Amino acid sequence: MRVIDLLALLADQDKKTPVQLSTGDRQANLAKITTAEHREERQAILVPKKAGKPLHLWEFALLLDQPDLRMRYLYVQDEAGPRPLFGFQLRSGVIVVN
Repeated sequence: MRVIDLLALLADQDKKTPVQLSTGDRQANLAKITTAEHREERQAILVPKKAGKPLHLWEFALLLDQPDLRMRYLYVQDEAGPRPLFGFQLRSGVIVVN
């Protein structure tokens, strides 16, 4: 899934909803977004952090909606390495990107 596709899916959600990442069997907050190129595929990798408070959707969208990131494919950093993202779920009032 590209960044622009996720932003389009999230456009109808409440902008004050917290956003977390699905990392294995737990949910984590976003620490930073890194970029990489692997086999000519431009990637935006969401790196989780263990502590802290989750970003609101408007903050998350603001970080992702940059010209350099829009056409990149989204990945989340797991223990085993980056894995592709496929969408999101609403769990107990939190948007969980998975």
